[in-house]
Amino acid sequence: MSDIFKFASGLPDCCTSNPDHYKVVAEIPGARLVEMELKPGEADKEHDHPEHSMYVVEGAKLELSPPPGATEGSAEVELPAGAAPVIPAGKHVVKNVGTTTAKIVFVEPYPTCKTCGAVDGYKSPFDVAPTCYTKLAENAEWITGMLMMQPGEQDPVHHHRDHLIYFLEGDQVTIYPGGDESAAMPVPLQCPMGVPAPMSAPPFAYHSLKNTGTKAIKAVFFEMKN
Repeated sequence: MSDIFKFASGLPDCCTSNPDHYKVVAEIPGARLVEMELKPGEADKEHDHPEHSMYVVEGAKLELSPPPGATEGSAEVELPAGAAPVIPAGKHVVKNVGTTTAKIVFVEPYPTCKTCGAVDGYKSPFDVAPTCYTKLAENAEWITGMLMMQPGEQDPVHHHRDHLIYFLEGDQVTIYPGGDESAAMPVPLQCPMGVPAPMSAPPFAYHSLKNTGTKAIKAVFFEMKN
């Protein structure tokens, strides 16, 4: 992956330098979803990142050397579960200086990442189903969103641009491509799990979702804005 990013620092990306702590859990042509896990006392090896949007699954106290946006020094940061920071591009080393294991997921766009383009009649899930979808954070290119859906609940038909999903809770969701219930696609969930959801795959671009399982669904997703 270091050949894909070609950082000016000459350092490798997080997954290449630290395969024990970082792994790709889903990938689309322009980006990847990475899961990080760092136990108390552990530190990773120096690596570089593009600007990336994160979601903290399990909170922890981390020492970042250097801190985000800086080129030297270090800082300790408490990251609570549910936080969704956007981290600027740059190199660092991360050490867990707390007493809990850090588990974080984040999207890293590749240099080849392209915009999705305009979608005629675009219906945002945040507009048509505000009780299910919440914006947690955004930058110029990506939205970090949260999906919460109770058993039996169904959302209206809506669009998505290219996105990557990380299911935190739930046991089954059914996708209705284009809202067509006769074309139902039940999907068993084995949480936690990452799911690539490009627009080029018809179920993901325009659909309705229903929680057809027995547990509430909770999923964080990272979606391109354009």
